[in-house]
Amino acid sequence: MQLRLIALATALLSGLWITGTAQAQGFVFGTAEPKTTAAAPAGARNAKVESAQRLLARLGLLRETPSGTLTPATLDAMRAFAARTGTAPASEVNDALLNAIRRHIWTSQNWSSGNYKGKEKIVDAQGLREAQILLGKLGFNAGPLDGTFGPQTQVATEAFQESQGVSVDGLITSTVLMNLRRAVNGAGAGAKETVRVLNWPDYIEPSVLQDFEKEFNIRVVYDIFADNDDLQARLGAAGTPYDVVFPTANAVPGMAAKGLLGKLDKASLKNISNIDPRVDATLRAWDKDGAYSLPYMWYTVGIAWNPKLTNKAFPGHTMDALATVFDPAIAKRFLSCGIGVVDSASDVIPLAAMAGGQPKWAGRASIAAAEKVMERLTGTVKVIPTDQFIDSLANGKICVAIGFSGDAVQAQGKSRGAVEYRVPADGGLLAIDAMAVPANAKNKRAAHQFIDYLMRPQVIAKVSNTVGYANANLKAGEFMSASVKSNPAVVPSTTALSRSSPIPVLSEQDQQEINRIWSRFAK
Repeated sequence: MQLRLIALATALLSGLWITGTAQAQGFVFGTAEPKTTAAAPAGARNAKVESAQRLLARLGLLRETPSGTLTPATLDAMRAFAARTGTAPASEVNDALLNAIRRHIWTSQNWSSGNYKGKEKIVDAQGLREAQILLGKLGFNAGPLDGTFGPQTQVATEAFQESQGVSVDGLITSTVLMNLRRAVNGAGAGAKETVRVLNWPDYIEPSVLQDFEKEFNIRVVYDIFADNDDLQARLGAAGTPYDVVFPTANAVPGMAAKGLLGKLDKASLKNISNIDPRVDATLRAWDKDGAYSLPYMWYTVGIAWNPKLTNKAFPGHTMDALATVFDPAIAKRFLSCGIGVVDSASDVIPLAAMAGGQPKWAGRASIAAAEKVMERLTGTVKVIPTDQFIDSLANGKICVAIGFSGDAVQAQGKSRGAVEYRVPADGGLLAIDAMAVPANAKNKRAAHQFIDYLMRPQVIAKVSNTVGYANANLKAGEFMSASVKSNPAVVPSTTALSRSSPIPVLSEQDQQEINRIWSRFAK
């Protein structure tokens, strides 16, 4: 999808902001009523309706996926917003309503400091200023180039995201900054094809995308998802489909059974012989015939901590045990410096079951054991969003947490070695993030080219060096940084691996129960 005309940004910005009054946080909201635009016809997809749906969802007033159509649920959410704010109820989505919702969110959800509830992962002031400059180069007016996140920067970012055909949240994360740089550098300019990629946050080396585009003359539209549930919802939603996705391997069987994934054409993959057969065999614990997936990165789920902080909070305590986080008496000792678990229920709940006396996943018995453990931790152990985990560890906002080995490695790098990571002595998890092609992919040929490209040793080594995860390529070692491939957090010892159980395949009922437990715990 090519960049839209500058008029798109102008249309989105018109009527929303009163220009000329600059503040430290961008442009202030105006008090004058903006010009009203025509209502979206019932059933028609409309960009303003979709923006309203996203905003209403942030307020917790709308539970359905933004579709751009004025649904009954959307009208109910608009009425609920009016009741909450004491304003007149609206029956259509126009600039006046969008302005009112944005103003309410800006003041009620701490956007004025650059954040909103549950989404603190915004780049630093230097990155924000760079993003504002890049937005301007692309024709999106981001307001003052002051390195602060304001409403005009947020709206310009939304317009850019929409023009790129990626998820729209208006925030300048590291992924958005990467995509801005790529757009300004003409990423994929003139390409006749597009491949749409959906991956986890902070899980690619940017130069890999640029090099692929140059070599194959295929534009990469790069987007991110929060967790496997989010991925599954995206694959089942209306809109332009994705061509390559990266589910955790234990989620592959369920997605395939629902018809969300297509079988790979492995005969077309020239570099498939580079895959380590041991990792591929482990992948078959989930994707039994290997029909739908190939390994991208593999990792363990264990304990990460900051020794300087934990030694102050609990001197002499041995950190590499599940009880450190899952025993409330011990966990409370770390309240002063912060203790948490990554926001990934399907990873954390099986470990909680282990801590509760269920070493192997056994459905209902494991659910019951995990629930007892999690109930005792409420109010002590907090949930850390996946896109905040690395920085929270690196910056010392938390001193101990259950999380992914690769994230801990990235935190080590950012903190100059202040973070440690181990597979717990009493049991951890082994997982693989896979490469797959959705069943409804529009460009399956380009999807397979992209996957094949990632199986080149030099290419996947670049990714491992950047993201701190172990890859599954037999020949990549010689191209990897010595500090990465020799790090036991990246490649654990044989003993540590022997303590790691494959993440279990969860039934629909298991997943529902896990979500129920998690929703109560993560309040």
